[in-house]
Amino acid sequence: MAVASLGIANSNGDIQPGFHSVSETQPLIETTDHGAPHAAVCPYCALLCDDLVIAPKRDLSFTITRNGCRRAGQDYARAPLANTPRIAGREATLEQAIRAAAKLFKRARQPLFGGLATDVDGMRAVIDLAERCGAVLDHAHGEPLAAMARVLQTRGWFATTLSEVRNRADLVLMVGVDLADRYENLARRCLRPAQALDDATLAARRVIYLGSTPPGALVADCESMKCANEALVDVLHALLAALKQQAPAATRVGGLPAARITALADSLRASRYSAIAFAPGRLSAPRDPALALLCEIVDELNRATRAALLPLGGDDGGQTAVSTCAWLTGYPLRIRHGQQIDYQPHSNATAKLLADGSADALLWIDAYGRLGELPAAARLEHSVVLSASDNARAATAAVFIPIGTPGLDHAARLVRTDAVVSLSLPAQRDSGLPAVAPVLRAIEAAL
Repeated sequence: MAVASLGIANSNGDIQPGFHSVSETQPLIETTDHGAPHAAVCPYCALLCDDLVIAPKRDLSFTITRNGCRRAGQDYARAPLANTPRIAGREATLEQAIRAAAKLFKRARQPLFGGLATDVDGMRAVIDLAERCGAVLDHAHGEPLAAMARVLQTRGWFATTLSEVRNRADLVLMVGVDLADRYENLARRCLRPAQALDDATLAARRVIYLGSTPPGALVADCESMKCANEALVDVLHALLAALKQQAPAATRVGGLPAARITALADSLRASRYSAIAFAPGRLSAPRDPALALLCEIVDELNRATRAALLPLGGDDGGQTAVSTCAWLTGYPLRIRHGQQIDYQPHSNATAKLLADGSADALLWIDAYGRLGELPAAARLEHSVVLSASDNARAATAAVFIPIGTPGLDHAARLVRTDAVVSLSLPAQRDSGLPAVAPVLRAIEAAL
């Protein structure tokens, strides 16, 4: 979780081997003149694909001309918001909105800073303001992020990187990952890339899918073991037993023949380097049993061969928020600032604090415009919203401030899903929308 190990990618593409093809020679970022298509890093999922080619349009939206995915295509096609702050639904100046937000937080007994879909500088400002206000910090994807933190704190795990999977793994088991929903480019860039460091490994690689939504044509020659996500814990129990060479307890588990699960165990044992990719947010709650089983499976495999986990999560700035918070405070999210930092991953959850009325002021940050409406329990008259999406409910909050998207409207730094690389994203357009960090610092100055 710590950010101390982060590698930095600059505009010349100087980066540890990472996710970038060993044969690519063009820089990660190219400058553009007069609206020409140019390369960009995509901020819209935690893969941070660095080889998209985008072309600007007259309304300051973009068309992806190469290496896009469905999710990126939808998000780049959105034009920026009008730069019109609102107070209780009425138009205001940015200065007026900042003063109104500061007044609300000054009166609050227990502020909650949620959403947290921002970049590294935005999270720095969030933490600074939280220290002044005594606020609780929690991300919109707090539940899967907290489950991951519990596993790391209680038992640890063997984890790998996108680069290792791309270049080294001869068997990749995907557990419950829905590539059609997100991480679509994982197939092109990691599972079935055009080139890797070891062509023999790439040619021999097997990709096996376990879960309810096989990737279909997205992954060539993918072997599918289809079962409901709710049955994954049972299947993983059976897989662990098979790895320990225990006889199956039933002829079918989760709709799968026990013989297929035993064959999967044999394949994993026979591989030189197997990687198990999973998306914590797609695992059925409670997530802890599935996460523990995945760790035990990798532990068992590492007795005789090499295996590691590849967690896929941290979208909407989630990995950036966790890494920055751990770096600056020593804790992951769900902390409460006061005379000392109080880390309570259950009692500091957004849903709980809003449902029981413990939080009397909410700061909601959505710099990517993907979080949708405010949480249902949020009281609009006590909410300050910084968002790149002008949804109807947020626009009538006590204070609404339109903000820019990191890597589009302003330069940014973001942490990739595997938490080992931080990428620098230059601005791609001049929308006039402010970044999260200067808005929060102005609020702090007005307190």
